[in-house]
This record gives sequence, structure tokens and C-alpha cells, in this order.
Amino acid sequence: MSEAQHYNPYRASLLSREQLRTLTQLRPALAIRDTLIGWLWIFAAWVAVALYPNVLVVALAVIVIGTSYYALAIVGHDGLHRRLFESAEHSDLWNDLFIMGPIGAITRINRANHMEHHRATCLPHDPDRHKYLHDHKEGTLNFAFFLSGLQSLYPSLANIFVLSGQKAEATQSKERYHARDFAILLGWQVALIAGLTYWIGWWAYPVLWLLPVYLFAYRADLVRVFCEHAMLMSDPEADEHRRMITYTSNWLERRFFAPHNMNFHAAHHLWPSIPYYNLPEADRLIRNWVARKGGDENLIWRRSYFGFIVSYWRWWRRQSEPVPTLG
Repeated sequence: MSEAQHYNPYRASLLSREQLRTLTQLRPALAIRDTLIGWLWIFAAWVAVALYPNVLVVALAVIVIGTSYYALAIVGHDGLHRRLFESAEHSDLWNDLFIMGPIGAITRINRANHMEHHRATCLPHDPDRHKYLHDHKEGTLNFAFFLSGLQSLYPSLANIFVLSGQKAEATQSKERYHARDFAILLGWQVALIAGLTYWIGWWAYPVLWLLPVYLFAYRADLVRVFCEHAMLMSDPEADEHRRMITYTSNWLERRFFAPHNMNFHAAHHLWPSIPYYNLPEADRLIRNWVARKGGDENLIWRRSYFGFIVSYWRWWRRQSEPVPTLG
């Protein structure tokens, strides 16, 4: 059995070396800008609630905080690939200080889970495989439970905080948690709990941090991964298609499901070294290649995340319908 996904035929033909060299060039200023913008939106939402603490403002703040942190998490996703700065050390530090630290993660430790997903997509040992397989999504109730995020909460947290930690402990000592890591993690939690409690109230940390991150970052990312890897066919057949799926969603869907160009997911999986701000150009070049060739069944474009969720639900309903018999 193969231990890694074989993307080499596509990587060798879809983009030229010159194009790939251009697309992989980093622009750290864009990552810094997008990080600052994300936190400005979050702080603005907190200030709005502090000034106008009513139900409507709180509800809007939950949406703004959650979607803004999810946008930050997509920048942090590039950080997991160490594609924010030329220096891996600087990239990890920025990612830990401003993106991963607030949710209790450390780039150096937690990137192992994500890198294994890239290496083993469509293979049995992909740690994210539970997110896109048909198992436990059969029927309306099971599918709704999956979309709620509760079904995948334990395996997702275990992959990041337990299995990644075990892998780190099994490798070199430099991969273990350091005092610097604990300082970042503890500092963020103290700042969030104390600051939100002091300026807004005892309820602010769970309602204006934990809840938005769960609903609009963790859960939205779970649904995005599902949509970008699930297919309306048996899982073995889908695995043969490599599950390389891109979405051409409108701006509103992208805000909730795929900020910062993560809808161009096939390009990202083929070349994780391409930073998020260059993915649209990579997708354009892939489309040109497909147009010249006349199509490729392993490269799939879908119009809508929500549309696919509805299509998937209908597909499962058809699977469960009894087969008519003659006579």
C-alpha cells in the first residue's frame, strides 16, 4: 500500500518551473497586513459589545469575531506550512504569537498533523480522513450531527493536541514544548479571560471567544474540508479521483467557508508552497491547462459549498431509497 499521495504527474505538467517559481515567492507584508486586519475586526467587535451590550450587538459580534478568526486561521494555515516568512523561525514565531497561541496551539508541534494530511490524502492513514468519509454521515440526523461539529470534536482535538504531541515527543527534543511555548499559551489565555471579563463581563470569554471560534472557525473549517474532499460516489472510487476539488463560490460563501482563497483547494494540495494570496493565479493556470487538454476527471470545480451540502444530503437520501423490484 502506498504511504503517500502521488501528485507528481500533475505537479510536473500543470505548471512550468518558471510559473511555480513565481507563484511560490513570498510577500510577508501581505501576511502581516491580513493578520492585523483580522485582529482589528475582532477588537472592534469586543469594543462594540462593551459600549452597547445588547443581544443584537452580541449576536453580530459573535459572527464578526468567528469569521475574522477563521480568516486569521487561514493565514495560520500557511504558517503551518512555514510560508509566512522566508525564515521558518520567524514564521513560527509570528504564527504562534498572533494566530495559533490564542487557541492553545503551537506551530512547531501541531504542524505534524496537517503535513500528514497533505501527504496521505485519500489514504487510510490520513488523520483528517474522518472528516470526509461517508461513515457516520448516513441519513439526515447523522449528517446534521456531523455538520454541528460535535461528531468530529474528539478526533480533531486528539489529532492536534494528543497525537501531534506524541509524535513530537517521539522525535528530537527540539520538537517538544518549550518554556517559550508555555509562555505564549498561558499569556494568551490569561489576557483573553482577564481582559474580556474586566471590560465586558464574566460571560464574555465563553460567548465572545470560545463560541465564535467553535462555530465559525473550527466548525466552518470542518465543513470546508468535508466539501473539498467528499464526493458523491463510494469512498474507494473517490480515492482514485484524488479528491482534488476547487470551489468558485461568491464572496459571502468565501467569507464563511473559505477566506483568503482557500476555495482554490486543488492548487493548494498540489503545491502547498504556494502562499494563499497566489492561489487564484495558480487556479487560472490550471484551468488553462485543462482547457487545452480537454478536461480531466481528477480536477473538479464546484460552484457552491452550501450547494454541495444540499446535494450530498439528497444523494444520501437516494442511497437509502429501496430498490424497486419486478413482479
